[in-house]
Amino acid sequence: MTQLILIIDDSVCVRKIVETTLRRAGYATNSFADGYEALRWLASEEARLPALIILDLIMPKMDGYTVLRHLRKRAATAQTPVIILSGRTGVVDRLKGRLAGAGVYLPKPFHQQTILEVVREQLGQAGAVPIAIASGTVHPRLSTPPMRAAVRPITLHRWEE
Repeated sequence: MTQLILIIDDSVCVRKIVETTLRRAGYATNSFADGYEALRWLASEEARLPALIILDLIMPKMDGYTVLRHLRKRAATAQTPVIILSGRTGVVDRLKGRLAGAGVYLPKPFHQQTILEVVREQLGQAGAVPIAIASGTVHPRLSTPPMRAAVRPITLHRWEE
């Protein structure tokens, strides 16, 4: 069965771009305009456990931090990898996302290839390219793992193949 990725973002444009990118790469997707709708679906009989969740922070009804806290409280989604995809790129927002349980924080705007590489990395799939985030810019092929730049200064090194 194809791995399911949930996309939770209030922007129709962002949802469509991410959905199209992931579907072309062979993933199944399900998207929601707000966190409340997504959590309600996850609690339903028809829900399928996602392999990964892509989450915006600023949404109507329920923000991304609250959604993430709810996901971490549920046994079924407590260990599900979460990528925060947000226009909020401040250090405080990144730290709050990390503390809430997100594994990666990607700034908007983003490149489709970057989303795909980060998804593959989070799912532990072959061909994944390590990603590092520094000063709001995503740098593929660097050896430092995501989120470190948001917490403290780092030294970036070239990825050797």
